[in-house]
Amino acid sequence: MKKTLIFFIVMLILTSCAKIVTPVGGPKDITPPKVIKEVPANNSVNFESKLIKITFDEFVVMNNPLENVIFSPPIKNNPNFTISRKSVIIKINDTLDENKTYSIGFSNAIKDYTEGNPIPFYTYSFSTGATIDSFMIEGKILNAESLEPESNTFVFLYKDNIDSLPFTQRPTYLSKSKSDGSFVIQNIVDGDYKIFGLKDINSNYIFDLPNESIAFYDTTVSAIPIPIVDSAATSGDSAANIKTKSFRGDNEDLLTLWMFTQKDTIQKLAKTINSQKGLYQFPFKLPMSDFKARQLSPDSALVYFEIINKTNDTVTWYFKETISDSVVFEFTANNLSPDTVTLTPYKSAHRGLLRGTKKEDAAALSITSSNVGELYKPLTLTFSYPVHPFDSIPAIIIKNKKSGNDTIVNYLSSAEPFIRSVKIPLILEEKVPYVVMIRDSVFKGYNNQYNDSLRLSFSVKSEKDYGNLSMNYLVEDNNQYIVTLLNSGGIEVQKDIVSATVQITYEHLLPGNYKIKVINDRNKNGEWDTGNYKSKQQPEKITFFSKPITIRGYWDLEETYEIR
Repeated sequence: MKKTLIFFIVMLILTSCAKIVTPVGGPKDITPPKVIKEVPANNSVNFESKLIKITFDEFVVMNNPLENVIFSPPIKNNPNFTISRKSVIIKINDTLDENKTYSIGFSNAIKDYTEGNPIPFYTYSFSTGATIDSFMIEGKILNAESLEPESNTFVFLYKDNIDSLPFTQRPTYLSKSKSDGSFVIQNIVDGDYKIFGLKDINSNYIFDLPNESIAFYDTTVSAIPIPIVDSAATSGDSAANIKTKSFRGDNEDLLTLWMFTQKDTIQKLAKTINSQKGLYQFPFKLPMSDFKARQLSPDSALVYFEIINKTNDTVTWYFKETISDSVVFEFTANNLSPDTVTLTPYKSAHRGLLRGTKKEDAAALSITSSNVGELYKPLTLTFSYPVHPFDSIPAIIIKNKKSGNDTIVNYLSSAEPFIRSVKIPLILEEKVPYVVMIRDSVFKGYNNQYNDSLRLSFSVKSEKDYGNLSMNYLVEDNNQYIVTLLNSGGIEVQKDIVSATVQITYEHLLPGNYKIKVINDRNKNGEWDTGNYKSKQQPEKITFFSKPITIRGYWDLEETYEIR
């Protein structure tokens, strides 16, 4: 009996000292918090409280509530948000209007404490009057250029049909779009509304910055009754519980707002870029219709080579001689007032150069190669700085064949005073390895630098490594369209202007996935034009060929695109 008592006491002591460990393993928690209680109750009427307490089934945290929590209609003073264990407490610091329905939208604003799983969207509504407004407007916002969804974007409703409202007044109601671009503005008064989407950069609910993207609908839209809410749903996502067939972001019949950034019409010259000795770049904010430069000082005119890029918004100068003192130029573009530009000698950004190395020697004449191993495009060498005319520069080409190596010497020559690139004349054989070598110091740049030696090793592709695509564009109207073939990285492969039914063949394409982009070029200027709200002008419509285009080697593909 005594031994039994002692054993019982020892076991009691060991048990009381044991450390309780949370079980490990099992699936990761991916479920967002669920609402279990709301005080006052959601959809309360005759609301007079200054505090709202929302309790969840687990501990929660807030994620930037001032940005991710929206009051609709908007209130003047920001509320206070606090966390008490499993509850979010909202303190209203404003006098609410009488007989008005308010909705508080939480967009990824509430997360669980342990795993950070957010509630995608949760709405708490109440009315200071005797009834809850029971109408809504839903839709989606897409980027007008990429056609991708615009997420976390404000959607504004205005009760009055006045064009100047977005510039001067805060909206009557508002909400934000979800990750798929869809939105719902609920608990609103029945009627017609002007509707806008806005990337509100300065968070003042006003369209007042030139770089704020906007979307608008051409006419007013009518509110519809809120469909029946599935009371059995327990996700806490009030907006998601609305049962309506059209509430899908991929539904073409759903109200769609096309978001764009208005084109800036004020031309401006940005800061001059001087990345290396003798090279100066002048970026403009807008494409240039006309560019002229006039040297003001010193009196002796400097000689330079000028290049304007494909988009006509950047001018590049390569000077024949090094600038040793300040030079002043006058620029004019787009027939605007001239700008005065001062060019100063190049200052190297390098520090800690080896002893005996001059700063002038830091920027060497480098050579890059393109179309290496391509069967249908010539091997091209491009210099980092224009080079002097050259004559009989040997390019040694070694062809490695099974029967032995063949060595060919091609001589490169050019009498042009401004050379940025040179093609190596060579008829390549399929699937044959080549080595191309050029010795050092044979090209002299106008920056007084010489090239290092160059060695390229590659095998040439064969005809079976390329495919062809024939597109039949069927045009049934008198509009002009811009059709562009894009590779899998979104890079333009070929662009054409189409105004009638035509077949375009894209030859020698590398295997991969491609897209066809079509722009309705309504003003026939050969480029995509954004919209303008003041002019009630929507952006030019863009569509993509709906079928996937997969190019395979040694294969011809033919498709038909009916453009409407």
